[in-house]
Amino acid sequence: MNDAADYSVHETLRDGTSFLIRAIRPDDRERLLRHSKELSPASIHSRFLGVKRELTESDLDRFTQLDFDRHVGLAATIGTGADERFIAIGRYIRRHHLRPEDAHDAEVAFTVVDQYQGRGFGSLLLKHLAIIASRCGITGFVADVLGSNQQMLQVFANSGFQVQDSYQDGIVRVTLTLTPRGASAPTR
Repeated sequence: MNDAADYSVHETLRDGTSFLIRAIRPDDRERLLRHSKELSPASIHSRFLGVKRELTESDLDRFTQLDFDRHVGLAATIGTGADERFIAIGRYIRRHHLRPEDAHDAEVAFTVVDQYQGRGFGSLLLKHLAIIASRCGITGFVADVLGSNQQMLQVFANSGFQVQDSYQDGIVRVTLTLTPRGASAPTR
């Protein structure tokens, strides 16, 4: 485990909304479950590329017990203490288990509670995940996005990173090179 497990940054959206981006912890099971229940069926379909009725105990373990090397998860939260609420989640999982040549790539995914979509949470989570990933030697992100999910495709297109995509059977595979165009790796 590294300092990413303690990652915590206050952010403010263009509209003045203040929130915290922090590492997901093992004690976040209830927050994660609440977050998943606040997602519309369309948002769930966009995230999981299909139907997922609820998170299982196994899902909750997998999504909250992170090693912050192979699997990193960040949550955008509002409120504090018992009132803290996940409004957006971003995570990446290294792909080296698929093929050794993918050791420097990670699959990235996001969920944003419907009422907060389109406000910049996905973009900020992507930025912070890229900071952590770059520090861990990851040079690229890959995401499979429904072709109809224009908001997420715009997040990637407007990220400032070099983007390539391919389309097959309604799914867009987006590949990001994490060094911003014309700059060095992102820093905090």
